[in-house]
Amino acid sequence: MDGGRAHGRGAARAGLRPVVPGLSGYAGLSRTLVIGAVAADLYLGYSALRRRDGSGVAEDRELQHRRGAARVLDAASELGGTLIKAAQFASSRPDLLPAPYIEKLSTLQDRVPPRPWPVIRRALEHELGRDPKEVFSSIEPRPIAAASIAQVHRAFLRGGRPVALKVQYPGISELVEADLGALETVFSGLNALEPDVQLQPIVDYLRWTLPMELDFDREASAIRDLKKALEDRDDVVIPGVVDEVSTGRLLVMDLVEGAKITDREAMTSAGIDPGAVAELLNDVYADQLYKRFFLHADPHPGNLLVQPGPEGPRLVLLDHGLTLPLEPELVAPLARMVRAISEGDLGAMTAALKEAGLPVDEGTDLDALMGLVGVLLGGEEHLGDGEATEGVDLGRLGRSFGSGISDIPPKLLLVGRAIGLLDGITRQLDAGLDAMEIVARYTRE
Repeated sequence: MDGGRAHGRGAARAGLRPVVPGLSGYAGLSRTLVIGAVAADLYLGYSALRRRDGSGVAEDRELQHRRGAARVLDAASELGGTLIKAAQFASSRPDLLPAPYIEKLSTLQDRVPPRPWPVIRRALEHELGRDPKEVFSSIEPRPIAAASIAQVHRAFLRGGRPVALKVQYPGISELVEADLGALETVFSGLNALEPDVQLQPIVDYLRWTLPMELDFDREASAIRDLKKALEDRDDVVIPGVVDEVSTGRLLVMDLVEGAKITDREAMTSAGIDPGAVAELLNDVYADQLYKRFFLHADPHPGNLLVQPGPEGPRLVLLDHGLTLPLEPELVAPLARMVRAISEGDLGAMTAALKEAGLPVDEGTDLDALMGLVGVLLGGEEHLGDGEATEGVDLGRLGRSFGSGISDIPPKLLLVGRAIGLLDGITRQLDAGLDAMEIVARYTRE
């Protein structure tokens, strides 16, 4: 990739090891060895910097950050699977990694080349316990989506009902466990060498979320629960599950189509106002979180579709591997944070952060407080006067607060990541929308 070559030239000028585009230098190595080799490569680069002093070190450190970010992006893109999930989560934690890593890894999408149809057909037959032709009148061999743990195919049941088949890749659970073991070993080694580098929260998060995503029985149950929770809303569509042919590794759902939420041209062609979609998006998620205590926790653009409805747009929620209920005592501090921000109440915000488990007190400065709120609520936060805080170095804040940020409950981090994704989509649809005001309405009721 071009960025990798550019970073390689800069690193060479700084006396660091050059970047090899892609992972060609590691061809033939196992996944575990590639992970270890990339980690060793980065460690050697930073070690070389620490032994230097004098002018140019700050500039070279920035080059090393960019070089390292490119290497991690290459590794995650090439290896896929758990590495993509790890990089995506890391990109939402600016308290753990330098800014160039956050910038680079935030571009990573959970897309992989699809598995060949014969492999998927055998997996289908294994899960169904019979020839797929006995259940489906037709299945399109070309998937409509392929991600790190499964791919989705369009099909029709024998009775003509259109469905989407989410088929888990054979052997993916073993691959995930091997990747997590490798990451844990690498992160533990790095922490022993560099005590200030705290990457274990990444593995802890994945060890919690990936088993949920791999359990399609749990996902089917989450779909039913969220459908029931939102059943009074005509502006939300959640595909139903065909229980009789779904299993722990095969999810058969109603096929629901629409425009991708970030495809303004498709929405406009369908007579849908992107601004109205932005309002609906924030309203639906505020309603889920603060009133129904549920969360569709992976709202990236590929999982959100829009349909025209009789009274405005309708939002389609796809992929419920991370959909889960939230305890009221977990949501309450977030609601208090939102109210404090909208009312400009610094004391109330400090108390809410402390209740959420953050290491703050009355003496914590405003930038630090807003940085921590950013970890939990995503995006640019405001305190009363409508002016966004700027220049908050979350990496510095995370290191200054020690392990406190790392101890945020995983569900709160999941909420923060989801809100960050929603913030990005909202900015694309209607940059002027006051999403905080929509959310605040649900925290006041």
